[in-house]
Amino acid sequence: MFKIESLPAKICLGFSALMFLLYSISFMFFGDCYVTGGEVCFAPLDNGITDSTDPAYGAGGPETAFNGVLFFGIFISTMLILFEGAKGKWIIMIPSSLGLISMTFGVWMWWNVDSMAGPLPKYMSIIVTLIYIGGYLSLRNEGVNDGLSDFKPGLKVKDKIAMVSLIVLVLAGLFYSIRMILTPNDVIAEGFPANYEGSLVLADGLGKPLPTQVSVTGSLILVYTLWSALVLMDGASGKWPIIHPSAFAFITATVSTYIALIANTARNASEANQMDALTGGAVMLLILISYFRLKDEGMEDDMTFMGEPQEDKGAFANALLLFALVMGALFTINHVLFG
Repeated sequence: MFKIESLPAKICLGFSALMFLLYSISFMFFGDCYVTGGEVCFAPLDNGITDSTDPAYGAGGPETAFNGVLFFGIFISTMLILFEGAKGKWIIMIPSSLGLISMTFGVWMWWNVDSMAGPLPKYMSIIVTLIYIGGYLSLRNEGVNDGLSDFKPGLKVKDKIAMVSLIVLVLAGLFYSIRMILTPNDVIAEGFPANYEGSLVLADGLGKPLPTQVSVTGSLILVYTLWSALVLMDGASGKWPIIHPSAFAFITATVSTYIALIANTARNASEANQMDALTGGAVMLLILISYFRLKDEGMEDDMTFMGEPQEDKGAFANALLLFALVMGALFTINHVLFG
């Protein structure tokens, strides 16, 4: 089933994928329950806080849910390595490693010491980062670094529309990620000004996000930004392994935001909130525009499914549509029927 041979790599990536999936599901569908300690609603994981006076109680449910979406894309990229093989997958693993290192820094740097929240995320961030990097190092003999020595940065995309789309993705990604990683308190202040009129009910998980949550968001956005930068600066040929997870992640983000707006659980009161909501959909469109515009430049070169050459070049588009429908149904059930 797995297309990599190294047993240590299988263990490392299998564990990493399991953790990414566990946190993505817990955050995506149960973000409000996560931040309220799972006392009155179900959550596979929770922060252990049920005391409403704790500074972490009810803080940043929607932001936690968005982090789950970003984790989901990284889960897909990790499974892609396991099922499609390691050759040339440095394009996935180096950006992911950098994002995980940044996430670990953010979790420890901005952890709220006044809260009684369980310390599991602090230690899991270190463990998952080290194990993921261990998986990368274990794959050196299976060609994971193929093409890395030939990487010479430059504008390698010829299609002008795709080039502009990727430049916008990279610039916007750097703008969001750097600010969130380094100055999360400033980001929170902009999103939640003194005259904020949106709901901040702690029992609903709608309290202002914590700097830790914002910093994690920035670190995860950095991964997707670096993936886009690689397409732009190394050319489109064979870059489907990093665009596919990005597309799935931001389709999920767009669908979840749309359903949350209908269910009245989305942040939508301040200009910063509204800009964030619009940005998710815009990123999805730019990713898809770049992908389909660059098919003629080799985006789908050497594309495989379960390790076998993928002959049907339209399969990905069909998969995207089906995926969007399934995620829309899941978020509808979660937010509207059980919300």
